[in-house]
Amino acid sequence: MNKMLIVDDDWMITDSLKHMEEWLDLHIDVVGSAANGKEALFWLKKEKIDIILTDIRMPEMDGIALTKHIYDEQIKTNVIIMSGFEEFTYAQEAMRYNARGYLLKPIDTTELLETVQKVKEEYLAPPQEPLSNDIDDIKQSQTQQERVITSTINYINSNYMEPLTLKQLAERVHLSDHYLGQLFKSVTGESFLKYLTNVRMKKAATLLENPVLKIYEISERVGYTDPKHFMKVFKKSHGCTPKDYRQRFKIKTREVM
Repeated sequence: MNKMLIVDDDWMITDSLKHMEEWLDLHIDVVGSAANGKEALFWLKKEKIDIILTDIRMPEMDGIALTKHIYDEQIKTNVIIMSGFEEFTYAQEAMRYNARGYLLKPIDTTELLETVQKVKEEYLAPPQEPLSNDIDDIKQSQTQQERVITSTINYINSNYMEPLTLKQLAERVHLSDHYLGQLFKSVTGESFLKYLTNVRMKKAATLLENPVLKIYEISERVGYTDPKHFMKVFKKSHGCTPKDYRQRFKIKTREVM
C-alpha cells in the first residue's frame, strides 16, 4: 500500500480528492492533507510518504518551494503538480526539480489516476520477481488485510458498549479511516457502522430478556447515551420497540412453559 499526501489550501478540492473510491483499486492510502508546503514537510518528518499531490499557489510555502526542498534534501517521495493554465511556467520550473507529473486544473479524474499509476509503475514498483513470488505476495497482502479486519471485528465485539468511531479504529491499525472503511466493507460486505449497529442490537435483544434491567440501562450497556435514539435504532432493526420485544419474549416464554 503506497501512502499519498494531498497539499492544497482549497479544502473543497482536498476533500473531494481524499475521498475518491478509486484509490483503493490503486492500492493508495491517502493518509492526510496539508494546506501548504510547511504542513506537508511536517507530514514528511513523521512518516514515509510515497506520493505528494500538490497545488502550486499556496500561502506560507507554495508547491514550487516544497518541490525544491524535497529535491534539495533528497527526500524519497514523488511529487505530482496541480496548477491552473496561467501557472504553466511555474509548473515547468517545478518539473526541473524532478516533479513526476503535471495536471491542469480543474483536475480530470482519469488523467489523475493514470498519472498516479504511472508513478507507481516507474518509481514505486518493486524489482520484478518470478510469478510464484508475485502470487505469494498477493496472498500475503490479502492475509494481512484479513488480519486487520479480524482484529477490528474482535475489538468491536469486545468494546461495542464504548463510543466507537471509524477514526478511532483506524488509528489502532495505523490506516486512514477512509481506507479502513472501504477495506472493512470489501471484506465483510457491510459498512463499519452497520456492523457495529447489528452487534449492539443483538446484544440489546439478549439484555431485554432480563426483566430486571430498565430500557435506559440496556441503552447505556450497548453504547447509546440517548435512550430515545436507542429505541429508534432498535425499532428499525427489529421491527418493534424494545418494550414490545420484551413483551413478546414474555409471551413466548409462557407458551413454552
